[in-house]
Amino acid sequence: MNYNMKKLLSLVFLITATISVSAQSFCQNLYYEPGFDLGHYTPFSAKHEYISHYHHYGFDLRVGEGHQGLLIGYTHNTLDSVIYYTHEGDRYGPIGDCFSLAYFVDDHIYNGKRWSFDYDIIFGADLWTRHGNEMLGSALNFHVSFDLGPTIRLSEQLDAVIRYGYYHSSNGATFLPDNGINSHFLKLALRYHPSGRTESLPLENQPFEKKNNLMISEGFGWLQTYTRVDDQLPNETPFFVGNTFRVGFSRQFHPRFRWDVAMDFLWTGETRYCHKLSGVPYRFWNSTHLAVSADFEAQFGRFAFCAGAAYYLYHGSKLLPEFYTPYYERVGYKYYLGKNRNYYIGTFMKIHLNSIDYIEWTFGVNL
Repeated sequence: MNYNMKKLLSLVFLITATISVSAQSFCQNLYYEPGFDLGHYTPFSAKHEYISHYHHYGFDLRVGEGHQGLLIGYTHNTLDSVIYYTHEGDRYGPIGDCFSLAYFVDDHIYNGKRWSFDYDIIFGADLWTRHGNEMLGSALNFHVSFDLGPTIRLSEQLDAVIRYGYYHSSNGATFLPDNGINSHFLKLALRYHPSGRTESLPLENQPFEKKNNLMISEGFGWLQTYTRVDDQLPNETPFFVGNTFRVGFSRQFHPRFRWDVAMDFLWTGETRYCHKLSGVPYRFWNSTHLAVSADFEAQFGRFAFCAGAAYYLYHGSKLLPEFYTPYYERVGYKYYLGKNRNYYIGTFMKIHLNSIDYIEWTFGVNL
């Protein structure tokens, strides 16, 4: 599968998932929220400490109904000295500007008569005008951000919104380099309700009953290895398959919340590459890994945002891919299918501390 085809498939999946989730609940009570944000970059490693002295600013528009909707945004970046890799030698230049399309959900932590304290979860896609530098290996990247702060009711139709949050953009090691863009930001916005407010996010129409399930999921992905030989540029290394198969126990203890514990059976194709470079004989099971994991999810209708962690119990080889740690994290989202919502599709980022391993394109079932 070539570069352009992979990028096209990623774009189609992201936009389809974003629109399908949002469109189902959009109806008459739309609100409009134009906003301005100012942020500073957050380095993940010491070698990128210099980016903390730069800032970005941007504008976005949210169109929502109830407590979910679509976001479109533009961000101007002042980071102008990142490395671009070429065969003629490294050169420096700006990372470019960013256009965003994302799905968001929000809810109250506190809800009073005159104001509320709220949080937002945003997940979607970023299109960057410059790439091929040490931060971004592709034009199309994932957008993930979280924020929280007060919403002040100015009138029957107008709110003032103040948020402080964290933002991340990367392609999930699909194309290197992929250090990603990370920042913390302050957002100011006005929210206009032309037809009045929807005051609360309904949990479910039917009575809630706690559920225990056997869960099974299969997550497939690909990655570009960080391991380079000779005079390879970061974006010239081979691609390999990664796979995560999970079997475990899931419990929904609240209309909004669910947790699960599972055994993760993993296979990483780049282990064979590590053996080849080291001259060590390779067997299929050298690429296998075993881990115990736990995930937590917050549900908003059929959409769920998920975060979790895992610890490795076994590696089939001592020659591990670069950046592996004894544990890993997982963050992503699910979209539940079926009348009883027993099936789901989703995407998850499998991360070793500050370096992503690969994106899991997941299908799962709660039995």
